[in-house]
Amino acid sequence: MRRVPVWYRHGVAQSPKRSPGKPGRARPARVSQADALRQTPARFRGKAWLLLTVVPFGLTTWAAFAYIGIRARRPRWLAWAAVYAALLAAYLVLDTTAGQSNAASAVAAVLALLAWIGGGIHAFAVSDDAARRIQGRTDPALDAARTRIERRAEGRRLLARQPALAKEIGLGRPDVSGADDYGLVDVNHASAAALAKLPGITDEVVRQIADRRTQAGGFSSVEDLGLVLDLPPGMVEQIRDTAIFIPD
Repeated sequence: MRRVPVWYRHGVAQSPKRSPGKPGRARPARVSQADALRQTPARFRGKAWLLLTVVPFGLTTWAAFAYIGIRARRPRWLAWAAVYAALLAAYLVLDTTAGQSNAASAVAAVLALLAWIGGGIHAFAVSDDAARRIQGRTDPALDAARTRIERRAEGRRLLARQPALAKEIGLGRPDVSGADDYGLVDVNHASAAALAKLPGITDEVVRQIADRRTQAGGFSSVEDLGLVLDLPPGMVEQIRDTAIFIPD
């Protein structure tokens, strides 16, 4: 029997889009010219520090690496800032004695080129990584998303290790005043209003959960919930990170 390749995403089988005339190749996503123009200023602002390695002829290469090292919290780049600062200091010292020694003049020239050309190439090589790290640490939306993810993971660990304490603090109960829900929803006990906060859940599914959990004595997992209610795989995956199932 001939095998047909199938791609799975979020538990749903999908066939890849194919370009006409080129079977087997996925069609690349297109970026409009307007989107590209909007993204260009943002990319430039994220790499404006590169000017420190070009305009002053290497005199402030150390400052460029100090900047990205501090902003991105990368000790490695701070170490390189120290290296380029040392090269600059050595160059300045030798340059003052260049008139008295040809050897000192030659070494000073080599050091200047290392700080300028070498430092510039080095800075351009790490510029994409630096922009991503700096943007990731300064984007409030990303910071908030990371906090929510870490908070939910902390709540799950608490439930696994100390279930009695988890119930006491109201884990997964955003509908209870004063409860610490950790950003989770207890499908077995939360109110209909709290269940409606689960991502991708419809009002009809909320009603089904409220009815069936009483009859079945609660659900044991997101897979159990999806099986009992015959939920589509995409909906099951959407609620996986937020839903918890505390037994009675």
